[in-house]
This record gives sequence, structure tokens and C-alpha cells, in this order.
Amino acid sequence: MKHQEMERRSFLKAAALGTGLAITASAEENSASQAVSPSSVTDENALKYWMHGFGGDTPKDTAKALRDAGFHAVVAGGDPVIEAVNEAGMESWVCGGGFPLIRDEDALKAVDITGAPQLWFGSGSPCCREIRLASLASYAGLVKTKGIKGILVDGVRFASPASGLMPFLTDFSIHAEHCALERGFDFHRIKHDVEKLYLDFTDKDGSSARLAARCASASGLLDWVTGYPGLVEWLRFRRAYTTEHFRSLAEIIHDADLRVGMYIFTPSIAPLVGQSYEDLRGMVDVFAPMIYRNYPTHPGPACLNWELTELPSELGIAGTPAEKEIMTAVLAWAGFADLKIEPRVEAVKRALPPEVVGRETARARALLGEDKELAPIIYIDDPLMSDTARLVRESGADGISFFVFKEGWASMVRPAFG
Repeated sequence: MKHQEMERRSFLKAAALGTGLAITASAEENSASQAVSPSSVTDENALKYWMHGFGGDTPKDTAKALRDAGFHAVVAGGDPVIEAVNEAGMESWVCGGGFPLIRDEDALKAVDITGAPQLWFGSGSPCCREIRLASLASYAGLVKTKGIKGILVDGVRFASPASGLMPFLTDFSIHAEHCALERGFDFHRIKHDVEKLYLDFTDKDGSSARLAARCASASGLLDWVTGYPGLVEWLRFRRAYTTEHFRSLAEIIHDADLRVGMYIFTPSIAPLVGQSYEDLRGMVDVFAPMIYRNYPTHPGPACLNWELTELPSELGIAGTPAEKEIMTAVLAWAGFADLKIEPRVEAVKRALPPEVVGRETARARALLGEDKELAPIIYIDDPLMSDTARLVRESGADGISFFVFKEGWASMVRPAFG
């Protein structure tokens, strides 16, 4: 039976539910003439190429085509796929999720600053004990998968801006309050200042434009943050809790003699969701920053073109007199002020330039040092693939990951093998 194509939302939902990555995408690209020249999968000094997802009628044929195209690792689940990947001489990895919503009950969900339950990325409240235990149990089962080299962990974080304003302004559930207090955080101060931020964002008197102008420079941003100590506390709590849970998952994986990989947000966005390169560095063997510059489908969690535009879009900034000023501030905050990017919501939403991918790769390398394996994920269907992949290589990556396997994959990735 031919496997049906799975786009990013389905891929990520599977991960968030705590399952191994299912076989994805149908494709018929078994001819070596359609691929690039084969590269040795045993050369430790060569750049390592990863494919996320799998497809085709015959796993062995697909695996052979990937190997002949120069790939070294495949992230996909299912015994036939794992066996085929290993027989082809590549590494087989699977993927696990973070905080799965194990039942559709409001009591298990994150709560926003107004007190409403929020579902994001198929996830519940990261602070809910029942959900955390389910996450740990899913990895205790996943490490028993035969024939795998390692597990890539996804979704261990809090909601990002691309999930929308209200999911982002979480978690204020009773679960989060208990976790914050147990860990010595001032939950009252956090809630007070996040509520002030919410009002700044949503007031119709121009507060968002004034806020953008103020935060367009590093000094202005620092000055503003000092007036909102609860925001810093909120981000510190997100970071501490994410690190704590990831440490528990990494112990399970390492105890099974498997390597630990992590789907991590880019350096410009990671602090907002609780992911710290510094804190996680000692637990992770392979860092896979998700640096999608032109992902086409909404919603786009972790996709820079959506992360930088979802809130301005939701708040009705597009087409207003303040749009240029606000988007200029957003791009400056992300560290892209010097790049040639039109400061308009729709322009950024369509695509960011390849230089953004190179810059985020270089930032990740600087944060990790030279001894950590770095394999950024880029969107497979990139019309500027040659430039994007070149900038990843030149910025210190050890490998390039492609998301996600789909029909036409060989022609899409060919320009990346420079």
C-alpha cells in the first residue's frame, strides 16, 4: 500500500502525541540518475545529510535511493523502514514528542492570561503532572525500538508566538502555579506583568506601535524589560521547567545506549519558549535547529517566517500606518535589521532570505561550541536551496536536515549537495 503524504502539521502532531515518527509521503524517486552522486556514509569528516520522513511503495528501494543520493540518516518509524534504512548503511532515528494532550479535557490544557484553556501544537499544560508522566512513559517505550541509533526529541517547550497570542501567553493553570511556587518563582509577579504585556499588545490606543519603537534598539528593549520583572521571571520559569523535563528524557534515552537529538527553536526564538542552548548543551548529542525560512502552511510553529509574523498579523498590524515601524522593530529584535528584508507582514510571511538561515546556524554554533553536532533543519522545497544549504555549510554546521520527505525530493535536495 502506498503511504499517504504527510505535511508538517501532521508530522509535528505525531511527534507531539509522543509517538515515533510514522512513515510519511509517497514518492517514486528510486533512480540514481535523478539523484546526486553517492557519497560515503562512513566518512566521518563529510557533511552529514538527514532526511526527515519516508515514503514509497517499497522501503528498500526508497532507502537505496536516499543512500545513493548521499544521505546518511533517516528519521522515520516502522520496522520495515528501520530495517531498510539500516540495510542501506544509513542511521535510523525516530522522533518523540513533548507534552501530549492525552485527553481532550480543559483541566489538562495550558491556561492563558485571561483564564481560558488553550491547545497548542497538540499539547496540554507542560506543567501538568499527568502529562509529564505520560511523556516520560512514551520515551520509556520508544527506547525499546529495535535498530535505531537515537531519538530526536520534539515539543519540549512552551507555546511560541506562531501558535497565536493567547496560546503564547500561557501557562497560568493551577499546574503551572504549583510548579512555579515549588521551584521558587514568583507566580503572582509573573501573572501581573504578563497581563500588562497582554494589555500593551491589545490596547487600541497605539501601545503596540510605541512598544515596537521603544524596543527597536537593544538599549530600549533593556530599558523596557527592567520595568517588567515578571516577564523575565516568566521566561526564566519556562527555561527552568523545560530544562528539567528534557533532562529526565535524556536520561531515559542515554540509559538505553542511544543518542539524544533535539528539535530546537532557532537562537532568536528559543528563549521565548523555554529552550536554552546553554542549559541543554550537556544533555544533547545532536542539535537540530528548525530554521525554516519559507514554510508555506499556516500555522507554522518554529518556522521563522510565521514566528515573526503571526502576532503582528493577529493584531491587525498589516496595512496600517504603523506596520513598517513595527515590523522593522520585530526584525531588529530577531537580529536581522541589516539584512535586505521588506518590513511588511505579508513579505516576511512569504519568505525570509537564505542569509537568515546562515545567521541562525552561526548563532547556534557559537552557543554550542565546536564539539557538539549541529544539523539544522531546512524546508525541503526551497527555490533558493543552493544558497540556503551553502550558507548552512559555511556557518559551521556538521550536517543538513531536510523536512519533509515528499514527492520530488531528489530534485529538491540536489542543489544542496555542494
